[in-house]
Amino acid sequence: MKKYVGIIFILPIFFFISCQKPVNPEFRGIENVTISKVGINESLVSGNAKFYNPNSFNLQLKHVDVNVFLNDKLSGHCVLDSTIYIHQLDSFYVPVSFSIDPRSIFSNALQMLVTRQVKISCEGSVKLKKSGFGFNIPVKFEQYEQLDSLLKGINN
Repeated sequence: MKKYVGIIFILPIFFFISCQKPVNPEFRGIENVTISKVGINESLVSGNAKFYNPNSFNLQLKHVDVNVFLNDKLSGHCVLDSTIYIHQLDSFYVPVSFSIDPRSIFSNALQMLVTRQVKISCEGSVKLKKSGFGFNIPVKFEQYEQLDSLLKGINN
């Protein structure tokens, strides 16, 4: 009987700890941003978004769905349906790639040439999974990139 009493008290504690809602991963920046194809109707932008998992447990990234803005103008959409395993208390990278219509940024061309930088921001959601339970979290981040470093990686 004493065994069962101990299990009855320990089980709810274990359940509470294991079902703890994860803290959102922290955005740490975008690395290796390049424009790999430039065309009149479409250009391809890619890079690696770096995040940190502050949780003391592993997670899985299951789905990404974000709108990409260049200088606050909607310029592209990125969807990722691959599983990325995220280790506890560690950094991880999410590869991003999206097509943009160069005409959508012409209104900002003068500003980009004068400041020599581009504001890249993303808004949307990601689906994470922990111990078989999936949940969506909102994503919103921004970063400034030097125009010269973006144009350096152009491969026509």
